[in-house]
Amino acid sequence: MSDNPMRQIILDGIDRERQRQDAKWGFPRNDLDVTDWVTILTEEVGEAAEAALRFQFDQEPVDPFIKELIHIAAVAVSVIEHYGRGGTKEQADE
Repeated sequence: MSDNPMRQIILDGIDRERQRQDAKWGFPRNDLDVTDWVTILTEEVGEAAEAALRFQFDQEPVDPFIKELIHIAAVAVSVIEHYGRGGTKEQADE
């Protein structure tokens, strides 16, 4: 639990997105390797960049940009969940 209320709201949003991803795609995703994860993460970054440009230059709301940032964070969390923090590939596969 964070002492920062805004941070906790953000972390809760990331957790909700992780739950949504797991409900949609299942967990664990043993069909994906590290390059697949980087591809997914890169696609999410591209969507965030597009939303940022629309916010910056087309006066569109900031909400889609924030949503994509949450998607990026949730995918990053999923990668960490799959591969662990540190360790070897073999340990992550266990």
